[in-house]
Amino acid sequence: MLAPRRLVPTAVLGFVATLAVCAGALLGGSAYETHLPGAWFFGMPGGPFGSLGSTSPHPPIYAIALVYGGIILLTRVWVGLLRQLSVHRGVPVKRVVVVVAIWVLPLLLAPPLFSRDVYSYAGQGEMVSHHIDPYVYGTGVLGSTPFSTMPDSLWTNTPSPYGPTFLSIDGLLNGASHHEILPDIVLLRLLEVVGLALVVASTSSLARRTGRDPAGAVLLGAGSPLVLATLIGGAHNEALMLGLLLAGLAVAQRWGTVPGIVLCAAAAGVKSPAALGVLFLGWSWAGLSASVGRRVVHTLGAGLIALSTLEVISAVSGTGWGWLRTATAADQSFTAVTPVNALAKGLAGAANLVEVNLSALGARTVISLIGLACAAAIGTWLLVRCPGPAMQRNLGLTLLVVALLGPILWNWYVTWGVIVLAPVVTGTLRRVVIILSTFELLVGLSSVKNLATTVVGAGILSDLILVAVIFAIVIIPLGQFGRSRTPLQPTRSDTTTPMIGLPA
Repeated sequence: MLAPRRLVPTAVLGFVATLAVCAGALLGGSAYETHLPGAWFFGMPGGPFGSLGSTSPHPPIYAIALVYGGIILLTRVWVGLLRQLSVHRGVPVKRVVVVVAIWVLPLLLAPPLFSRDVYSYAGQGEMVSHHIDPYVYGTGVLGSTPFSTMPDSLWTNTPSPYGPTFLSIDGLLNGASHHEILPDIVLLRLLEVVGLALVVASTSSLARRTGRDPAGAVLLGAGSPLVLATLIGGAHNEALMLGLLLAGLAVAQRWGTVPGIVLCAAAAGVKSPAALGVLFLGWSWAGLSASVGRRVVHTLGAGLIALSTLEVISAVSGTGWGWLRTATAADQSFTAVTPVNALAKGLAGAANLVEVNLSALGARTVISLIGLACAAAIGTWLLVRCPGPAMQRNLGLTLLVVALLGPILWNWYVTWGVIVLAPVVTGTLRRVVIILSTFELLVGLSSVKNLATTVVGAGILSDLILVAVIFAIVIIPLGQFGRSRTPLQPTRSDTTTPMIGLPA
């Protein structure tokens, strides 16, 4: 059995890594966090402890070194522990959860990082609590208050794309915070911690039922640096969506398809991509030997159950169905790391070289339609092939394809597929999940353009120091990941199958 003390170096190194990320983000200022007066309890302009970071969108070199050095170190620790768990199966899930909890402590204390979306959530909760329709107005309708000035200006006049499950909870949390933005932000982050706890419990149950190592599956999904940085550090509501979605899949396996569909519908009421869970459960509901006709009937039945669930949530919350017309509101933004946008800019640039008048926006419209058509075709193929053990894997792959080929890709969108795949993937696909998670985290931390501007303008000496620091972190030996001479055998109590939702 793996002694708890053998995980201490892993826990400490991961804690140091996330602490470095948080320190670098605070020192980097507006490049990594909101950095507006009153946006957090410390480190912001005008606060009781003074400002700790720059107001420039171009982070200082030392901040870049801390943030990216910390991310690289955390990734190495994560991959190293994954290797250990792959070799020595049977480590109790609770030990991995404790290690990941230690890693995440600095992120819980730091201000929201790498995104201002949680401030938009707070503003929308303020609207819901005052019975203002969030599907008609943006947070700008609240006037000159922190609930309207702290979200990104891009969303000031944009209606909410989120469903009634999230907005009803959002409004309740706003009321519980007495309409004060900082307590509201804390409660919203704790809500995502609850969502991640649901992910952990469901991942453990799903992995056991498919013969996978639950500790390794939990670490691959919930313990991923991408998940920790975006869903906890950034407090994105993907954590709640994915917690309900995975709970639906776990409940469907253990207690039946209908309650699983209800939970997946509730997840779709947070963000619409979770509706794919309803679709895949409905298609698989009829059993392995069912005809296509029976599958279609069962899928329609699943759709009716999901619609009834969402109608109840909408009626109780009073938010209605306006989210169906605003679900694509985020697609109006343009990021260079989105494959569709990158291809559009590349085509527009090539067209201009040969004197063809083609705008990046025009190219993006066409390529977005092609991307969505490809995602629909791939998803349909995966759906048809999904009855049986491959159902969850194909659902996770479909969520990944939808994220990667969609009109806009933020790095936390990749968590849709990563977390759903974590309990079932092995071999090459598992390595793809690790590589994709790492890549999306590194490129999505901040504006690539602003980062490049900082590096280019810093001077050769500063750049050499930055490269040397990053290189040292990449090659420094991490001795706790050496081969163990003693097999890590589970105790008898570790091998028993727990009740669903209760990790060993």
